[in-house]
Amino acid sequence: MRKGTRRVTAAIFALGLVAAACGGDDSNSEETAAPTESEAPAPDESTAPTETDAPAGGDEVAAAQALVDTYMTIPTEIGVTVGPSAAVPADKKVAWLACELPSCAEVGEDWGKITDALGWELKTINVESASPGAGVQEAIDWGANYIAISGSPVATFAEQYAAAVAAGIKFAFAYNGEAPADGILTSISGNDAVYAAGARMANYIIADSGAAANVLMVNIQLFPVLVAEEEGMRDTFAAGCAACTFDVLPVQIADIGVNIPGLVASYLQENPETNYVSYAFSALPIGVTAGLEAAGVALPKQVGVDFDLTGLSEIVAGTHTAWTSNPKAYASWVMAHAMVLDAVGDEFAERATAEELPNFILDDATVAQEIIDSSPLSNWKGPEGFAEQFLALWGIA
Repeated sequence: MRKGTRRVTAAIFALGLVAAACGGDDSNSEETAAPTESEAPAPDESTAPTETDAPAGGDEVAAAQALVDTYMTIPTEIGVTVGPSAAVPADKKVAWLACELPSCAEVGEDWGKITDALGWELKTINVESASPGAGVQEAIDWGANYIAISGSPVATFAEQYAAAVAAGIKFAFAYNGEAPADGILTSISGNDAVYAAGARMANYIIADSGAAANVLMVNIQLFPVLVAEEEGMRDTFAAGCAACTFDVLPVQIADIGVNIPGLVASYLQENPETNYVSYAFSALPIGVTAGLEAAGVALPKQVGVDFDLTGLSEIVAGTHTAWTSNPKAYASWVMAHAMVLDAVGDEFAERATAEELPNFILDDATVAQEIIDSSPLSNWKGPEGFAEQFLALWGIA
């Protein structure tokens, strides 16, 4: 496979969940072998390849590589072009519900900068991702105009959600898979986007393995968006890699950094033909490499969706092969953009495009080290200069 994420400028990183997404799903592990006609998705009639296209002439590696190549360049532009039609009022109150998971620190790191630039009042409320209801109620009692949440779906605070909407409060979500509904301004990186991320990594594996991959995915199936990622991988292998196999190791939040290393080691000992382990998000591989080495288990190729310092460091060390990006800090700017438009009475016409976050596949140790060195949280915050691009769009110098 052609290695190396291409740089687009000489100073790509000047500015620099867990993709937390709670919900419920009891899907079981399963293995995917060669697809039947009924299992394969219908072919796309357009000339441009989609992320789950099956190869037209049987060259599975070439088909997967063509798709992967489109994600090897680091994005430089934000996903919106239309700013507010009037001056943004400075009398709004935003409640940011900061969950306990590491990704929430990244999603929330720029809310102070955002609200300061807009002249808005910010209240940060600490919550648990599986039960944020008390925090939502606190935001209601405070008189918030807008509530921003990463991960927690409405089902985890249905009563408070209904009360907030009845009070005219609007929500901006990220990473929870909510469909458009009353009171929801945006829901960034939902099920469709995460499905596509899973398909993207599956295509990388197909190309990298020469269409000969036996894949274990480590996943928390409690989270609907992570189930969508799993489905994206499964469908892509079924459609585009007849010899590939795909299995899932279900784990829980409490297993992270504690039980997952042993669970992966046991699986690999029982299934030595496994040559790829894919992690549904960045926290899952914590301690796995050291655990496998301690158990005397040969390291498979390790990949994942949504890198952070763990994946980046292991790419630098050569113990992980590739990860997809996930600009969590950027996500809050899109949430804020939806609020800005709402504050002046504008429709978020670019919503669908904006909710698909800029993304690339990273398999280059040099670029991984640059990201570690350039960002306070050792992650890719988003396209270079994205904050300034948003501020300019909002009419703020």
